[in-house]
Amino acid sequence: MMASGVRVARRALRAAAALAVAATIGIALVIPAAAQFEANRRPDRPVVVLPDGPVRSVILKDCTQCHGIDEYGYYAMDRAHWDRLIERMKTAKSGIVAGTNISDQDKEVLLDWLVDNYGPETEPFFRVYVPRPVTDANTLSAAQGQAALEAHCTECHGLDDFAGIRLDETGWRTRLVNEIARGSTLLIQDADPFIEWLARTRGAEPSDQSYNGAQ
Repeated sequence: MMASGVRVARRALRAAAALAVAATIGIALVIPAAAQFEANRRPDRPVVVLPDGPVRSVILKDCTQCHGIDEYGYYAMDRAHWDRLIERMKTAKSGIVAGTNISDQDKEVLLDWLVDNYGPETEPFFRVYVPRPVTDANTLSAAQGQAALEAHCTECHGLDDFAGIRLDETGWRTRLVNEIARGSTLLIQDADPFIEWLARTRGAEPSDQSYNGAQ
């Protein structure tokens, strides 16, 4: 009975650790969509096969303590963006997880495999996640929204690329989930206030007409 209790406790700790790290690196929590919820099943997840060779031991030693290998399928990034994500994992700390201790040599092995299999030419698996409530406390002002736009969306795009885009909330969420999959620095836990601001100021029928894209 004691051994069984210890195993249960360990499983609970590993699950909590995975959720803590997922929130830190921007991995969305997956939940059933409306139709899938009615069918009492979770949304589909990407199928990632554990590879053979040296990278196999790197993944098992340095990655799977905190997340499943199917997480790789949600991304399609070049080497620099994969490297940035791994570096973020090193500092993903909570009360349980202190981040990965992957060595520089092992990181290069992992990067080679990630770019070969989940590089920018591949198609990321679209992620379904739990939208976070937007309240008065986390609603973005015009200045805050513009700062987020410049911080997270100008590495790959110019601000002019957004000037004529008008999307509703669902459209902006879809776009940003895809941007995160391609290497945006935006974290998923910060996405919904930004999405609300985009829909409010750059929506199909924007409720805030004062924003002109030049603030």
